[in-house]
Amino acid sequence: MPPRYERPPGEGRLIQLVYYAFVGGSALARALPERMSYGLARAAGRISARISKKRDQVRANLARISGHPLDSPELDHLVVKAYQSYARYWLETFALVREDQAFFLDRFRSPTGHRLFDYVAQGKGAIVVVGHLGNWDAAGAWVGANGHLLVTVAEVLKPRRMFDFFVAHRAQLGMVIHPAERGATLKLAEAVENGAVVAILGDRDLKGRGPVVEFFGEQVPFPAGPASVALKTGAPVFIAGVYGVIHEDGKRGWIADISEPIEIAPGSGPERVQAITQQVARELERCVAKHPEEWHVFQPFWPSDRAAAAR
Repeated sequence: MPPRYERPPGEGRLIQLVYYAFVGGSALARALPERMSYGLARAAGRISARISKKRDQVRANLARISGHPLDSPELDHLVVKAYQSYARYWLETFALVREDQAFFLDRFRSPTGHRLFDYVAQGKGAIVVVGHLGNWDAAGAWVGANGHLLVTVAEVLKPRRMFDFFVAHRAQLGMVIHPAERGATLKLAEAVENGAVVAILGDRDLKGRGPVVEFFGEQVPFPAGPASVALKTGAPVFIAGVYGVIHEDGKRGWIADISEPIEIAPGSGPERVQAITQQVARELERCVAKHPEEWHVFQPFWPSDRAAAAR
């Protein structure tokens, strides 16, 4: 059973059902044979692709990324694969929350991982930018399992004790999670200067106030966090694409494509932030285009889509 956490003031009993639903879902996912649980996730994704109210937006997002016409059977197939990928992500969130470092060392592989690990082996900190692509949590666990301290930020979940549950588990895997609140950027910069690998989700700017860059043919605001931390520390920025796979031994797991580092030249100011963020966006675009069905962004993303949705 997961450890007991106190219920914070202001969180009613109803919201606690979310926590207990997670605990129950995790227990069920771990009790089922792996092949069966992934089969159920595929079926759930296929059903969701038919009934989801977000289906049209997912089609529009994937059409932009893939170049397939909106009425093409290729796009229909890609939409189903996207929902199946997202269902798999949630299955893994439920099922893998209790796995240890040995599991991630076995299931997570990266032919280009040496680019990051050779750099941090010198005792230097680095920044890794990931998108909402595949299972980015598994990537963090893999970095920690390789003996490197990984530091990141995450939105505080409600109920709070579910957030605390995730933080405690990730600490066992060599990960430190800071709440996404004021001062988080300074904490990340300090972690880099102390030799940690800092991971930042870099493809969605929820507040819409970040530097504007080109991403799949349209100008869109991106988070400034990766560039801000890089300029504060001088650390290079690596971009990682994470994808779910079945390995040659038949085991399910993940593979990561880690870019060459973006070296940070001295300087400061908004123009430097924008330039670095554009480089990040270009690499993330490459990673998303490689497996667009793994990009878990089902909301209006580009400004033109947001404007159309607001009408």
